[in-house]
Amino acid sequence: MNEVEANLTGDDAVVSKLIHLYGPRFASHGLEFVGVVLKKTVLSEQAFPSFHFQSQRTGLQVEISFSSATKDLNGGFLVWIIKPVERLLNLEDYLKLHGREELTKMFAYRDPATDVRNFADSFLQMLCTLFDNDLKAILDGTTFEETPIDWMGYK
Repeated sequence: MNEVEANLTGDDAVVSKLIHLYGPRFASHGLEFVGVVLKKTVLSEQAFPSFHFQSQRTGLQVEISFSSATKDLNGGFLVWIIKPVERLLNLEDYLKLHGREELTKMFAYRDPATDVRNFADSFLQMLCTLFDNDLKAILDGTTFEETPIDWMGYK
């Protein structure tokens, strides 16, 4: 992935403002905002912001990426919790593994005309509730659970 410093506009800027509004909730779990970068994948030329948080106490990192929906692609969030060294928890996969699949519907949207502010606000409220409950022990550093990566034949 290519990473560059972010200069956000449109839906990306809306999401950025909301993430900063939720900053105190993240900070209550020791997660400090450390920056945002624009990323591109080899599959898409559309750059998307990735917001990075880190716990100084546990070393855990949380990456929250957002992409806007387009005519052909869904939009939404991707959340990784990363424990040094190279241990990864994909939040959507974690929820599926723990019987919370209904929450995974909150990660994506299809219609480009969706009110991104409301969508992102609902998502971030859900995320903070998970931080307060299901993910608390992970964020506190008392446990960690890696999620299997489906390489879809690419490994």
